[in-house]
Amino acid sequence: VCVKKLRFGSEFSLWIRIGKVDSSLRFDQPNMTYIEGESRDQELLLPESIEDYVSEENPVRFVEAFVDQLDMEECGFERRIGKTRGRPSYNPRDLLKLYLFGYMNRNRSSRMLERACHVNLEAIWLMRKLKPDHKTIAEFRRKNPKAFKQCFRKFVLLCRNLGLLGSDLVAIDGTKLKGVNSPRKNLTRSKLQRMIKDADAKLEDYFKRLDDQDARDHNGRKTNKKKLRKRIDMIEGQLAAMKELEKSMEDAGLTQISKTDEDSRSMPKNPRVGVGYNGQAGADEKHGMIVAEDLTNEIHDYDQLAPIAKQAKDNLGSPEKLKIAADKGYDKASQMRAVEDSGMQCYVASREYSRQIGGALYGKDAFRYLKTKDSYKCPADAILPRKHEIEVNGRLRIAYHNSAACDACSIREKCTANKKGRIVYRYRDEEVAAMVRKRMEANPEVYKRRGPTVEKCFGSIKWAMGCENLLMKGLKKCRGEWSLMCLCYNLKRAISILGVEKLVEAVLKRHLRTKSDSVVLIVPLIAILRSENAVGPVFSKTINPIKIAFC
Repeated sequence: VCVKKLRFGSEFSLWIRIGKVDSSLRFDQPNMTYIEGESRDQELLLPESIEDYVSEENPVRFVEAFVDQLDMEECGFERRIGKTRGRPSYNPRDLLKLYLFGYMNRNRSSRMLERACHVNLEAIWLMRKLKPDHKTIAEFRRKNPKAFKQCFRKFVLLCRNLGLLGSDLVAIDGTKLKGVNSPRKNLTRSKLQRMIKDADAKLEDYFKRLDDQDARDHNGRKTNKKKLRKRIDMIEGQLAAMKELEKSMEDAGLTQISKTDEDSRSMPKNPRVGVGYNGQAGADEKHGMIVAEDLTNEIHDYDQLAPIAKQAKDNLGSPEKLKIAADKGYDKASQMRAVEDSGMQCYVASREYSRQIGGALYGKDAFRYLKTKDSYKCPADAILPRKHEIEVNGRLRIAYHNSAACDACSIREKCTANKKGRIVYRYRDEEVAAMVRKRMEANPEVYKRRGPTVEKCFGSIKWAMGCENLLMKGLKKCRGEWSLMCLCYNLKRAISILGVEKLVEAVLKRHLRTKSDSVVLIVPLIAILRSENAVGPVFSKTINPIKIAFC
């Protein structure tokens, strides 16, 4: 065998072998230093144990410990009474464990969870080799939406007992979640009217072509009357359905309707979501864990501040002087009053804006409210009396303006471009909003803590856990799925803080403390009765400790 060296410059050279290949240089020879796997034909003296499939620090061990200590009936899971005939049903505990495992590992589809029970070692360990089909898995999630919310609350209470919660600040925010509804299947009144107008125009054009016997299309062929008649019948049917849908929307007082998921709504400010729901969450500042959650189909966050704040206060054990921080989307005076009346302090950003062309130089803060006269005093010392009131988005808005004073004002160009003059709006419970603004100015650092506390929760849920969209249809079921997402986020967060072993130990200790005193006393009694050294062999044989335990 001849070996020749080829040189390519001063830095690179290549050795080539000419002639017969040397068998000693093959890559599958046993003398090569590769990691070898075990033989599949090797027989084991003792079979492997399922317990050895996962390590002690695997998160599925904590999932099992947490679910095992839950009272399933108290949480609201459906209980099926066993039948004398037929196959028994699956335990709800096992299916809940499977869903917690799936949502924590970006595996939410019922078919993917079914496959995981066959191929994933963690799922096999958790399910103890049970293999439910995808229909059983999907039905469990569909039928237990309220129970998931109770499980979330149970875990928040557990975290409170473990010392993972306890900050004086709860940050509230919302995120849009995509629903099971295409934007084309969502209709607003304006979109429906535009579609009806287009359908009428098409019908008019088709009838005109039918009346005109000599009409020809762009290819020069004669118009096919049968084809046109089919199109006319189709459009007439669509037109009748659209008019019926418009009438039903007017009767129900709806501004939009979705065909696939009737409860989902279009989110105009979030084109990435399109049609979906508005998920709400309140996070504790200590470790960024979610302590309150809800899901709604409202486009805005105006009416979500008080419900989330009260839920957070209840779950945290009603702490004193709890601070609630939220962005300007929650700036509604009536909601802030409800929070203040519950003994909490609001830190909500102001939603000040101007409708003037190019923006107004003077904001609303430049106008001083005169409570005795129920009027405003402008920067030019003119009085703006109360004129009229109107309800906008469920909020009573009162208008104050003085057209005559604005016409003669020397600084009008710096204030407004409105022909009627500057209009100042005041909402009901405005004094509460003014108090919150003064508090924000005195303590600006409190509001700055809001973003880092709650925003990371949505980032982890959407991108780390892959829960960017909802898989269920209907507001009630989607609420249950959102509760499941928040619960799994808290599970992952607790594991990263304390670790699996400490959490499992804490759950088991808490589970033992919740047992009744009689059961706790029976356990050492049985041990004493079984001990021959303590009571003698005759007594231990004649007395059955199991019967004593039942008594």
